[in-house]
Amino acid sequence: MLRKIFLLLGTAFVLNAVEINIYALNVKKEKDIITANTDVVIFSDFYFITANKAIYNETTQEVELFGDVNVLRGQNERLHSNYAKIKLNTDEAKFQNFFFSNNNLEVWFQSKNSYLSNNKFESQISSVSSCNVENPDWEIRFSDGWLNRENNFVHLYNAKLYVKGVPVFYLPYFGFSADTHRQSGLLIPQIVLKKNEGLYYQQPIYIAYKDNWDLELNPQIRAKRGFGLYSSLRFVDSLYSMGNLNFGLFREKKQYYFKENLKNQTHGGIELKYLRNNLIKGLLGDNFQENLWIDATYLNDIDYFNLSPSAYNDLTSLVTSKINYFLADENNFYGAYAKYYIDTSKVNNKDTLQEYPSFQYHRFLNSLWKENIRYSFDASFHNYYRQVGSYANQLNLTLPFSYHDVFFDNFLHFTFTENFYASFVNYSQDPQKNKEHLFKNTHEFNLYTDLSKSYDNFFHTLNFGINYLLPGTKSGFITEDYLKSENEEENSKLYIVQYFYNQLGDKKFKHRFNINYLNRQEKFEKIENLFTYYYNDYISFNNEIKYSYLQNRFSKILSQLQTNIVPKFNWNFSHAYQNDEYGKYSFISTQANYKFNQNYYVFGGIWFDTQRSHPNMWEIGYTYQRKCWNYSLVYREKIDPQLTSGGISAKNQSGVYFVFNFYPIGGVKYDFSLQESENKI
Repeated sequence: MLRKIFLLLGTAFVLNAVEINIYALNVKKEKDIITANTDVVIFSDFYFITANKAIYNETTQEVELFGDVNVLRGQNERLHSNYAKIKLNTDEAKFQNFFFSNNNLEVWFQSKNSYLSNNKFESQISSVSSCNVENPDWEIRFSDGWLNRENNFVHLYNAKLYVKGVPVFYLPYFGFSADTHRQSGLLIPQIVLKKNEGLYYQQPIYIAYKDNWDLELNPQIRAKRGFGLYSSLRFVDSLYSMGNLNFGLFREKKQYYFKENLKNQTHGGIELKYLRNNLIKGLLGDNFQENLWIDATYLNDIDYFNLSPSAYNDLTSLVTSKINYFLADENNFYGAYAKYYIDTSKVNNKDTLQEYPSFQYHRFLNSLWKENIRYSFDASFHNYYRQVGSYANQLNLTLPFSYHDVFFDNFLHFTFTENFYASFVNYSQDPQKNKEHLFKNTHEFNLYTDLSKSYDNFFHTLNFGINYLLPGTKSGFITEDYLKSENEEENSKLYIVQYFYNQLGDKKFKHRFNINYLNRQEKFEKIENLFTYYYNDYISFNNEIKYSYLQNRFSKILSQLQTNIVPKFNWNFSHAYQNDEYGKYSFISTQANYKFNQNYYVFGGIWFDTQRSHPNMWEIGYTYQRKCWNYSLVYREKIDPQLTSGGISAKNQSGVYFVFNFYPIGGVKYDFSLQESENKI
């Protein structure tokens, strides 16, 4: 026993070029050859190695390892083989019957023969997978392959995909990224079979050469319709800004173009979204806030959106571009805005009213003389322009003064606000008028409480108040509807806002109610009620109702029930109804999913249009999930109203959607449309 301890501790060597320590039960040295046998342990600054036998050459600085060889290389790599030859001064290595994994990679490798260096890993007669090493669910077997260790991209030749040991796919070459860093290459293609458009194939191409930008190209072919190319450039141009630039073109085949009576044979557009939060505030001080937001779109017709990879579904024909900028400190707000509209339902937009530029200054609420007397100020300028038809510019000024006081030991709050408003308008190309103005003021009284009380089992907060608005003097009138001009009537409003909390401080009930009454007309205007009940962490119910007494109808009803009673099952039900100046719709929807076990997940849902008495969409499907792969199978039917350059149509689609993914190499989504019909609306 003493001899074994002596041998184990007495065979450490410090070598000239590489510092290496060798421990074993039997070590001997002949000239520059060190031979270690039985329970060999070798470590250095970069390696930790165990083996049955090791032979180290001090001259070449190579070590040969035999038997049960295990290597920890750096902090992330783990290797196992029955034979290895490692050149310690260059970190080059050769292995036989080799297993390789890296914490930075999502996959492991097994091979018969392998070569490893700092920038490359090559192998022959090998397999790769991300599943369990023993009996993997899937693996790719290949004759030759190599891994670029600088970008962790895998190149495989004569690759065969095996699922549960059965070959299912062959590729002469296959490449994929083995880590989560961005890599240039092909993304998951999209394949769709449609009755009217035939085979649809889209192959995204991803380009990412720099850390601060990437580019995605989306070429597409619709066999019966045409071909096109869309692109998306995402960039970060500074520490304070980022943006997204999209561009797209699609060319229709003549037969489809004439058949559908489309507005243009070529659909094109460009979009820019840009956000920056530091232009000049760095020169002004830390107490300033600043933001620039650009959301600009130019297109020749609405089919630019319909054919894009993002698949817009919107019946609105008005496309809005806007630029917003503001600079603010604790007391002042400065804003500049612009809006540009493209009405895709028109032949041209010469008579479409545009809004640019607009400017705003706002003085935040400040005290005057005493703390309970406060004021604010707002000034805005709007320029409206169009090539054909009248247009105008408008200056609006708003100056409110308020007085606040409390009574009965802070039980009752009182606020009086005197608001002054002025508007000046100059018209152009209008033979009927040149200028208009409006002066008015209002008196507003607000009496309210802000109470809270703790009970034995709950905590309650209550805000209850009465608001009365009385219009004052008025001079002038603004006749154009597109100009901003509020016309208040004498009205009273009763409002209640309350919350209930349990003993643990969890919110259990939220309620907001207000009712408006028009005093001069002696009738109610509207009533609004919202409440949310949190039964527990898994069940909640929400309801919002708006009723218009002037129109004698509900303008909005929204109800939603969410449940997650057991971890394996959740279900939600919602109803949405709206009837106002933006249109009328009514939908009922329900969704549910159930997790049978760690692998199977079933889901379904239906969206029913109660106004037209038919389902807008319904689907049912399931997902099979494993650690290293998954697939989903879904059947879906959908009626999709869509605005095209040939008019509004309703597309009825039913199909089977199959999606599979092998982690991390990706997967494919297939859309097999069983039936498709299109009707003009």
